[in-house]
Amino acid sequence: MNKRITSLDNREIKNVIKLTNKSKLRNETRLFVIEGLRELQMAHSNGFIIKKIFCNTNIANLEIVKSVFNSEIIEVNNDVYSKISFRNSTEGLVGIVKQKDQNIELLAKKNNLVIILDGIEKPGNIGAILRSCDASNVDLIIINSQKCDLYNPNVIRSSLGTIFSQKIISLDNKSTLDFLKKNDIKVYATYLNAKKSIQSVNYNSSSAIIVGSENLGISKFWINNSDELIKIPMLGSIDSLNVSVSAAIVLYEINRQNRFNR
Repeated sequence: MNKRITSLDNREIKNVIKLTNKSKLRNETRLFVIEGLRELQMAHSNGFIIKKIFCNTNIANLEIVKSVFNSEIIEVNNDVYSKISFRNSTEGLVGIVKQKDQNIELLAKKNNLVIILDGIEKPGNIGAILRSCDASNVDLIIINSQKCDLYNPNVIRSSLGTIFSQKIISLDNKSTLDFLKKNDIKVYATYLNAKKSIQSVNYNSSSAIIVGSENLGISKFWINNSDELIKIPMLGSIDSLNVSVSAAIVLYEINRQNRFNR
């Protein structure tokens, strides 16, 4: 018989809420919260260990959940589920998952594609960029000057689970540059005052794209240490786009030049 929780004061339920809301606790325990069947399936298929799943059997089919996940299943009622869930439309599943360490190795191929997120703060922007990275077959995502917890529920939600399909690491600027040089990867930084537009550069070898923070753009370090500063042509009255939109445009220009066959 599965364990069942019906009390909002239960210690495990309080712990789920704390993991959802507190970045410090996520870092200390190396655990985080996932809501939704698709997201849990993506985490599971990409090697994340799902410690336990809270299942609202008024919404989800318990037998199907058992057949998909080899995890502890805890049944909860509507009241408990509404307390631990944070999405308006849900599938009745909330999981506690172990964080996964990633390595920095790249495949030995001619045209690796790396993106560096330089000081990006907003979870929604990070999640949207991860979706574009998944769609663009990015090989590695490096976070510099990390301002946002990667396992923030809003990052997971806005990424539609693609956070689990991507190789993501956090490094300082100098270590990132050393890695790029070691692997002969050219560095292209998106910069408002750049002279070259993104389509004037030939991305026929391994490339790294730098996108900067929402307010400040890229740091001086990358302005001074990039092979090229590039910009997206702007035809209207504004001079910049949301960072997630900019990232998607540059990634697709690289894939377009490589006939979507890197």
